[in-house]
Order: sequence, then structure tokens, then C-alpha cells
Amino acid sequence: MKLKRLPVSLALAAVFVLPACEQKPPISPEVKQAMETRHEGFEKIGDSMKTIADTLKAGGSLNPELASAANTIDDLAPQLKDWFPAGSGHETKRKTGAKAEIWLKPDEFAQKREALVTEAGKLAALANANDAAGFAAQVPELGKACKGCHDEFRDKDHH
Repeated sequence: MKLKRLPVSLALAAVFVLPACEQKPPISPEVKQAMETRHEGFEKIGDSMKTIADTLKAGGSLNPELASAANTIDDLAPQLKDWFPAGSGHETKRKTGAKAEIWLKPDEFAQKREALVTEAGKLAALANANDAAGFAAQVPELGKACKGCHDEFRDKDHH
């Protein structure tokens, strides 16, 4: 009679015990906030880059929407330095595209980050000067800065 209850007991134990084994470690509110800010910031940068690239690929040129997108990127790029505090990588067991190399190679990551800040600043300046030709020529340079960081510091399987 007791053997008949064993499978039910094992099933119930699995329902309650296995999820506990998969629990995410606790993280500080500051790290959680940094991860959320990082995610939201990169979403805005990505959306802005997409708006710019799609418009230019379709034959469009600099307009107020693209200038706004360029200024969004320029405003957010310097903030990246605060988006990667220690303890905000894969060790959190939360979804992140940040590779461990960010923290293992901080000087190299800082150089890539500063390249983004520089190229974003140039793009925004050209947009604000209403220099359509210069703006169009600068977009690939900003793209190279993004790619330079993505190649080494972004987990491609994240998205």
C-alpha cells in the first residue's frame, strides 16, 4: 500500500524541490536597477540606430526624427560607464547580453565605450548642424563603434 504512494510523493517533491534548486541568487537593488537601466538604455540606442539606418536605407535623409534619434544616442552613450557594475553579469542568473569580458578586460571595454561616445557625439553634432551629407557619412562610423563592442563584449545568443 505504501509503495503505491511513492510515485505521488516523488512527484510532489519534484514540484517543490526542483524549482528551489533553480532559484536565482539575490542581487542588490543597485545592481538590479543598473541591469534594468542598461537594458532600457540599449533598447533606446538600438531603436534609435534602427530609425536612422532604416530611413537612410530607404533613401531618406536627415530630418528632425533622425536628429532626435542621434541626440538620444549621444545622451545615452556616456551613461554606459554606469551600466555595468560588478555583480551584474551572468552570475546573477538573469537574462543579460553582457559577457564576462566586460569585467575581465575593463580597460579594453572602456576604450570601446569611449569610441561609442566619440562617434555618437560626432553624429549628433552633424545632425544639429543640419549637415545631411556629413550625417549620412558618420552613421557607418557609429555602426563600427557599436560593432567593435558587440564583437567582444556582447553575448550573441542573448537576443
